[in-house]
Amino acid sequence: MFKKSIKKGIALALGATMMFSLVACGGTDKSKEAKKSENIEIRLTSRWGGEETLSRYFNEKIEEFNSLGNGITIVADNVTDEQQYFDKLSSQFGAGTQPNIFINYGGTSIKDYIESEMLLDLTPYFEKDTEWKDSFLPLFEKWESGGKTYGVPVMLYQILLYYNNDILTANGLEVPKTIEELEAVCSKLVEAGVVPFQLGEASNFRAGHLFNNLAYKAYGGEIADKLASREMNYDSKEITELYKIIQKWNEAGFFGENPVSVDNNGEKAAFLGGDSAFRYDGAWFVDEIKASEVSDKAGVTAFPYFEGKEQFKNNVQGGSGQGFSIVDSGNQEINDAAVEVVKFLTSKDYYAGLEKANGGGIYPVKFESDPETKIDDMTVKVKEIIDQAETFKGDIQEVDPETHMLNTVRSALQGLFVGNTPEQCGKEIVELEEE
Repeated sequence: MFKKSIKKGIALALGATMMFSLVACGGTDKSKEAKKSENIEIRLTSRWGGEETLSRYFNEKIEEFNSLGNGITIVADNVTDEQQYFDKLSSQFGAGTQPNIFINYGGTSIKDYIESEMLLDLTPYFEKDTEWKDSFLPLFEKWESGGKTYGVPVMLYQILLYYNNDILTANGLEVPKTIEELEAVCSKLVEAGVVPFQLGEASNFRAGHLFNNLAYKAYGGEIADKLASREMNYDSKEITELYKIIQKWNEAGFFGENPVSVDNNGEKAAFLGGDSAFRYDGAWFVDEIKASEVSDKAGVTAFPYFEGKEQFKNNVQGGSGQGFSIVDSGNQEINDAAVEVVKFLTSKDYYAGLEKANGGGIYPVKFESDPETKIDDMTVKVKEIIDQAETFKGDIQEVDPETHMLNTVRSALQGLFVGNTPEQCGKEIVELEEE
């Protein structure tokens, strides 16, 4: 069904391109053609519409670009919720109303778009501007296919464990280093009437990210490739053990009451308001912490590892994170304009400014920091943690040949919070996997 929608989108997009060509070639409306050349609108879709520094800075830079008077105007559409964002993007591609530039996770998330020849190959642009290409860290793997490159990384991330030090200290608890220590700490917090994690599982990627981290700590980064190749299955004994951990923690009250009734924003609000002890999130969460009630109480550590499996201690969920891809409009002028937008939003100056605005951060581009940039202590700690990582892996399903698997696994994991057994969770994934 999804591929049919993509093909429908191609047909509509081609129809729009043909209509433009007929007007231009017919010679009946030269004024409209001239206006198009004078001002090209580039529609850009992202998830950066919130009030955190990253979103504010991103949208300020768009305003700056639009004030340059270079004949290109960025029209931004920001959808902050992850699931709503991807649902809207899928609908737009299906209807032929897709943006010129969009944020994605690469890998499986753009596989159908690549196969349907909807995305612009950036290789020729890299060959013309090697300085731009060489400014990036070697993080292109998720946007490469068949010797072509269909996107650029825009973020570098690692999932970390944030904690409220005041809550831990008040209960005589230490920061956990292992999964076993984390379980013990959470049990004592529940006994004390404190919510360990207020999980926002109404946004189903939250359990998905927990599953990723447990899997990498239990079996190493290679588990993603084993599941993708079906060398190991989602209903195997090894993977079912991870479902059991999630279910056990939920039943023990580690995730608060009724996690499926709380979304990611509610989860963040609980931690930032001092009402929960832990939250796992990326390095970008530092900025929100600094502007919150727990700015002087929060700390950060690496996601815990399993005792006896120290060899996987530094296998982490992280890497290139999100990236920009460009839709091939079939019009060279529009494609070139879209590339100029992406260059601006991934330039050394852009990231130097973002680092200054954030007071630190980790980024996919090499640049010289502004001398006036002041980096906060938590960001220094985050960098120290990331420096210890040995294997970076994104969502496990990013390398899966079946593009539906990311949502399939996340939906099945959600069932663990509404009464499904671990065995049912694995069975549901495998049955949908085989359809």
